[in-house]
Order: sequence, then structure tokens, then C-alpha cells
Amino acid sequence: MTTSASRPASKDIAYDRTLRDLLGVVTLWIMTIVTAISFCRIFSGWGFLPSYLVVATAGHLVAYALRRWRLPFLLSFVGVTLFTYLLASYFQARQTLTFGLPLGRTWSFVWQEISDSWKLLGDAVPPLTLQSGFGFVGLVSIGLIAFLSDSFAFRFAGRVESLIPSTIIFVVLSSVGIDRNRTIVTALWIATAIISVAVLRLRHQLARSSKIFGYRPGRTTMLSASYIALLAVVASLIALMIGPRIPGATEDSWLSNHSGKAGPQLDPLVDIRGRLNDPTDEILFSVASESPSYWRTTSLPNFDGNKWTVSQDLLDTAGGELANATTISEVGVAQTDVTQLVTIQSLAGNFAPVADRPVQLRSATRSLFYEPQSGTLLVSKDGLNRNDNYQIVSTVVVPSADTLRISSSSSPPDVDYLQLPQNQEITELRQVVDQIIKGSTGNYEKLLAIQSYFRDNFTYSLDVPTSNSSTATLEFLNRKTGYCEQFSSTFALFARLIGIPSRVAIGFTPGEQSPIGTSNVQLFNVRSQHAHAWPEVWFDGIGWVLFEPTPGRGAPSADYTNVAPAQDDSTPTAVAPTTTALNQPSTTTANGSTTVPVNSSTPATPSTTDSSRSSAQVFIYLALAIALISLWAFAMPRVVRSTARRRESNVILLTWRSAVAQFEAVHGELPSQLTVFEIGERFIEQSWADAELIERIVNLVTQHLFAKLEVSNAVYQELDDFVRTHQSQLPLKIQIRQYLSPHLAWKLAGGQQTRP
Repeated sequence: MTTSASRPASKDIAYDRTLRDLLGVVTLWIMTIVTAISFCRIFSGWGFLPSYLVVATAGHLVAYALRRWRLPFLLSFVGVTLFTYLLASYFQARQTLTFGLPLGRTWSFVWQEISDSWKLLGDAVPPLTLQSGFGFVGLVSIGLIAFLSDSFAFRFAGRVESLIPSTIIFVVLSSVGIDRNRTIVTALWIATAIISVAVLRLRHQLARSSKIFGYRPGRTTMLSASYIALLAVVASLIALMIGPRIPGATEDSWLSNHSGKAGPQLDPLVDIRGRLNDPTDEILFSVASESPSYWRTTSLPNFDGNKWTVSQDLLDTAGGELANATTISEVGVAQTDVTQLVTIQSLAGNFAPVADRPVQLRSATRSLFYEPQSGTLLVSKDGLNRNDNYQIVSTVVVPSADTLRISSSSSPPDVDYLQLPQNQEITELRQVVDQIIKGSTGNYEKLLAIQSYFRDNFTYSLDVPTSNSSTATLEFLNRKTGYCEQFSSTFALFARLIGIPSRVAIGFTPGEQSPIGTSNVQLFNVRSQHAHAWPEVWFDGIGWVLFEPTPGRGAPSADYTNVAPAQDDSTPTAVAPTTTALNQPSTTTANGSTTVPVNSSTPATPSTTDSSRSSAQVFIYLALAIALISLWAFAMPRVVRSTARRRESNVILLTWRSAVAQFEAVHGELPSQLTVFEIGERFIEQSWADAELIERIVNLVTQHLFAKLEVSNAVYQELDDFVRTHQSQLPLKIQIRQYLSPHLAWKLAGGQQTRP
């Protein structure tokens, strides 16, 4: 005689089932939260987390509601995708919303964001800026993880399958991310994964847990959950101890980072717009110094017609010897020693900011290396860390205007500083710069004319499209608006066009200034909004001299430019997207074929090359979409069939349900109360197969299910052949849908349990 403890009442089982459902939803929600936290390995700071937590929570709530309302999977998928797009647009592109809705303007903005990020996928360097295509895609992926994990767990009765979406994202982040909280995040993720699988197994196997613990409403679930939590804690402790000792755990990620050698050329140019739009407003580093300066990180000598880069081989030669200020031979060149105490806050990478021409290192908490040709100060392989500091002296060179007027520019340190691509676009741009310098004599006067052309006729704005097209420079000249990357790149290009060696320097403006006590030393707090790029040109006997073509900017101690010191300490608002991380994208110029007068306001006509490139991008996106759809069509039915077979061990019943689902897919739903014989009669009425064959199959299923008779393999084979034959004869529309719709695939696999 069984007791009530071993035979729970149906209402008790329903209560416990609801409790376990909620427990499963909560654990999957925590799983998604942990996956969202793991984005800390690709984003700078923690500013990304609030928006990701909101999307994760909202995604699970919407998925739960749609499942309880019994909406079909595909319809629910579309609904969650649109809802996630709405939330992501609010967080990433709020300024583009129309009456609070992400309409055409928002879509254009988002598509441009994603397109720009896609172009930089092979080069992007974590930590990335949140306000980018990467940030938007990350938000959408979190929303889809929430929905798919809920669906795999509760719509298709999966266990481990529910972890597939989170696992894919976590593995990608682990592969490409920086070594930030790696061990803790991994241990937390493993523990949460174990809890999730165990809770889902508990939810799907109520009877088994009752046998183990004895049944009491709620107590069985809570007792089982406590054992699961204990197991997860043990597993996480093991992961914390063993994880760091796994081969490769301390290696660099396979995505090129600031210290890696991903190729012969590096693109360490800051994405200025991305930095200026950084919502975290964190202090990157602070400098204690008596004098403000442009804090440079490196310079880019190589120009390939599209972008400016610095050679990895050149940086590899960095050593311990600093600059030599005695090489300055011209009279009338002032030199001022500037002592700086630099303290790193949140700046990442290997490039250490410093005033130009460092000559003496007084102290440092890290090993520093200097490459004099590019003027680059580097830290060791591990990169900058919070609270790193170094005291260094730089000799700032300030030539007079009269000295520059009589100085030549015929002996640069390398011919690379005059290199130009050979194409028609260069000839056309030379005609443009010839108009700008018309009437100017001497290199200095010509450079001032180019600088004045930009400062007098152009405006500074982040509200411009990102473009790596062949007409980028022509578009910039016609638009007459842009930001420092475009101004510095075009100025340096123009200088080379008139035979003056040039390069693009990267770094930061002085930053927010505040006094330190009663001394003359000032503290300069440098934030993302102070990121900057400026051109430098070569003068024999003096060296590299900066100019400032960017409106609203002016370098300290650069009177020869006729520009007063200035920087933008406000946080500008912009509609334009950002696409990359610190020290990443390059300045671009154009390869167009349209001659543009200096004062023309007519937009440049896109060249054939640009059209071909756009067409190629369309084909790339199309190929990617086809590949993703193919992967879904290949994997989804197999996962569904595997889940159905695991849920139902009775192959006769499973195959019979498949046969009924095939019939319903063609002729419509059958009443759920029909018996096996009545379903067989419907088969015969619709001439679904030979009447004699249908009767044999109906007898086989009835005897097996109700008389508990064993069936031989030969007899079962007849039922299996019946299903396989009709599977191949299903209408083409249904055959296609079964590879796209998990709901239909689940039914055709025999997973629907409302049938005998």
C-alpha cells in the first residue's frame, strides 16, 4: 500500500510544477545576467552593465509572457526581436527616435553603426567603446539569449540545449576579450550553468526527485535546489583553483590587442568620435605638470591611400634610450623642459601618453620603452594598469615663425613621410591644394594657408557619417564639416602633395586643469572627450612641428600657428555612430574620381569603385544571412529530434505521433479527444494511404499502447516506413517550414504529447 507521501496528489504536483517553472525561469535569467557581465572583457568600464541588465530582465519577462499566452515560436521570436530592437535603440540611439519609436532615421543610424563595426571586425581591439555597433549587437544578442534559452527549456523541454545561446556568446567573448576578471567570470558562469541544467532536469523529472527525497509540496523542490546549489558552489571553487592553471588560460586572446602582433601594420589611431561620445566620462589618466601640453601616444607615418598606420616592426625596435634634444640646430628655436607625473586611471593599451620629445625618465612603476622615430612611449606587453605612474621630463620645442619661414623640409628621417599612392584621385586632390596655397611662398606660408582654409571654411562636428569609402576625403571637402581625424588626415595628405614630409600624431589635448596646493604645478585630468589627432610636418634642423587645422582646438605653446590654445571640455551630442575602441581605427582618405573645386558645395559623385564596393558589401551581407539560415536549418531540426527522443523513450508512440503530425500539417488539426482507431478512420477518409496498411498500423499502435504487447522490429519497420514515405511526400511549403519553425519541427518529430 502506498502512502500519500509517495503518491502526490495532482494539485500538489501542479503546485510544485509551477514552483519549478519559476525556479527554472529565475536560473535562466541569472544565466543571462552572468553572460551579460562577461561583456566586461570587451567593453571599457562598467557603463555597459545597466542597459544590458535591463534588456536581459525584460527579455525573460517577455519570453515568459508570450509562452504563457501560447503564442507560436516564430511569432514570439519576431515579437521579442522587435522589443529588443526598441530597447537597444533607446539605449544606443535615443537621439534618433521619432516620437519615441525607432523608425527610419533610427534604422539608418543603427545599420550604419553595424556596417562600420563589421568593417572593423578583423581589426577591432578590446576594450571597445559601448556607443558603437558592437554595443548595439551585444544588447540584441542578450535579448535573443533570454528568449531562446527560455524557449529551448520550456517550449522544447530541453536542458543542456537551453545553454546553447549563452555558451556561444560566452565562448566568443572569452576568445576575443581582454584578461579582465577572466577567472571570476568563468567560475561564475560555470556555476550558473550547472545550476540551470540541474534545475531544468528537476523541473522535467518531478517523479524521480519525489522518489529520492520523498514528496511534500514545495519541500521536494527546495531540498533538490539546495543540493544543486551546493554542487554549483563546489564546481565554482574547483573552477577558481584549476581555471588559471589550464594551458592557455593566461595567454593573450586571439583577437589582436594593444600588445599583440596581429600583423605588419598597426592602426593605433583613436576613434575620436567614439571617445567623445563615451557616456562613462571616466578619467583616463591625470598629469601633474607646470605646463599644459598635447599628450601624444604615437604617430602614423604610413599612408596607403585609405588609412594611416604605424609599422609593428618599427615599434618593436623601441628601447630604453629617450629623445635627444641636442639634434636641434636652428637658431630661434625655444626649448622648454616639462616635467610630468602621469598616473593611469582607466586608459588601456600599450601606448603611454607623454609630452613630445621625452628626454629623461625619473621614476616609473612599469618598464617603459621609447621608439624615437614615431615618438612613441610604450609599456611592457601586459599593457597599462590602473594606478601605473611614471615621472618623465620632455623637452618641448617651440620654433618661431621667422625660423620656420627660412627652414627647408628636404631631409626627412625617412622617405616614407613623403609616400603617396599613385592614382587618379591624388592628381585631382593636388589641383585642390594648389588652389588653396595659390599666392603663398615658402613651406611655412603654404602650411598656414592650408590650416586657415580648414579653420575658416569648415566646422567641427561629430554629426557626420563614418566612411571608409574611396571618396571619403572628397566627401569631407564637399561637406566642410568633420572632426579631428578628418582634419589631421587631410592636412597631412595636402602637405605631402606639396612635397612637405608629414605624419598624423595621436594623443590627447591637455585636459581639465586644476591647481595643486600653492605650487605652480597643475593637475590635468584627461578624459575620453580630450582624445585628439593632429598633423605634424618636418622642418630641417628643427624636427617635427605640429599644426592645428581642427576648428575649436589649439595647442599650448604653439604661437607660430597663429592659433590660441583651446580644447572642448564639454560633452558634445552627436547622431553619428562610433565603431571602435581606443587606439584602433585609422584616418581615411579618398580614392575618388571627381574633381571638386575648393569652394564647391556640390556633393561628390560616387565613383564606380565605390559602387562596386557597395555591391560587394551587399553580397557579403547576403552570404552571411544565407549562412546563418543554413546553419539554423541544419542544426535546429536535429536538436528538436534529439530532444523529442530523449523526452519519449517509447519509439512506437513517438513514431505514431509523427504520423499524426504529418496528417495534421496537410489536412488541419484533429480533435485532441480522438482515439487511435478514430484517427485511423480519418486517415482512410482522406486516402492518406492504403486502407489495409492503415488498419494494420492502427492495430499495431493500439496493441502496443493498451495491451502492452511487444512488437518485433519487422512490424515496427512498417510503421517507420509509413512515416518516412509521407515525410518525403509532404508539400514543399511544409518541408521548408519544418527547417525554419521549431514548433512544426517539434510536432513532426513526435514531441507533441497531447496525442495517445
